[in-house]
Amino acid sequence: MKFFIRFKIIFLKIIKLNISFLKKEISGYPETVKKFEKQFSEFIGKDYGITFCNGTSSIEAAIYAINFSPNDQILVTASNFHASIGPIKNLKCMPIFVDIDKDTLTIDCEDLKKKINNKSKGILIVHPWGYPCNMDEIVKIAKENNLKLIEDCSHAHGASYNKKRIGSFGDISIFSLQGGKSVAAGEGGIALTDNKEYFLRMSTYGHFDRHKENLINNNEFKKFSKTGISKKLRAHPLGICLANVDFDNLHIINNYKEKIYKKIDEIIISYKTLNTMKINIKAERGGYFSGYPIIFNDINKISKIKEKFKKFKINLIENPWFLTHKLEIYKDSNCDLPVTEKINNLFFLIRIPYFLNFNFKNLKNCLIECKKDDLIN
Repeated sequence: MKFFIRFKIIFLKIIKLNISFLKKEISGYPETVKKFEKQFSEFIGKDYGITFCNGTSSIEAAIYAINFSPNDQILVTASNFHASIGPIKNLKCMPIFVDIDKDTLTIDCEDLKKKINNKSKGILIVHPWGYPCNMDEIVKIAKENNLKLIEDCSHAHGASYNKKRIGSFGDISIFSLQGGKSVAAGEGGIALTDNKEYFLRMSTYGHFDRHKENLINNNEFKKFSKTGISKKLRAHPLGICLANVDFDNLHIINNYKEKIYKKIDEIIISYKTLNTMKINIKAERGGYFSGYPIIFNDINKISKIKEKFKKFKINLIENPWFLTHKLEIYKDSNCDLPVTEKINNLFFLIRIPYFLNFNFKNLKNCLIECKKDDLIN
């Protein structure tokens, strides 16, 4: 059945792309785009949704919409894809790096509280690899300190916390629709909010000649009603056409993938020196399932462990995220992130095949041999 659903998705994408070509819906804002924005925002539980050419532009639009002042501090983890952090600096705000929790690898709420000061104006959280952050604590911290909350949900399509969709907690939430994501436009992104002013500011940031009926009746925005601020960051309609098919089948694919993850959980738990990300209480993972997170405890044995995984035809992917706070562009951050730095070289992803035909027997035998050779315990 899982093979059938994958073939069905491929077939539907081919059909819908051809229909879009025939209807000449290859630019601008055809019904495909409007429908996706409406349905996706309703699915997450937000009033407004607006698409962009990628997730990075969506984050930039969110920061612009909240109207931070230059040098305002936005708290963010360093163990993210750099495109989650770059927009903070691009819009002249200051990223303040926060460590991650040693068990969940999501933002460390205790370190977050320590780093808040009178210059702190926002929090940008990432739900890494589809594992939701501790949203009860984060929302509480944001409210107590009058901080705006931006959720980067690029890995968490369909994930939830306390039965609420990830993406429903932030002042603005964004989802990447890049080709590797569970809802994929090839390149694309979408930003969601309940705040109409934020929505209109995001529209002026990356669009033009759109929502002009709303903009022209607003004293602050009417000057942008036809031109925006002259950035053209809209999504390609053909990409959104593809994303629509993934969106329609998201629940089914998430269910299949979660079954795979739970079986891998059961295999991993037998080993003391082999760990995975723990799921925060009340959280249900979802969205990013291209790789199962695995953490080894000894860097000196990594090369031999890699050889074993290769022998058993299991694709072990090195951590694709680097230590952002160590980059030259952020050299002035002067932050102490012991857990982030410790985990960096020990973190890997076990690739999950596109057709979900994961070989559990090979994984079991690989780990048995690793243990036999004293590579893990």
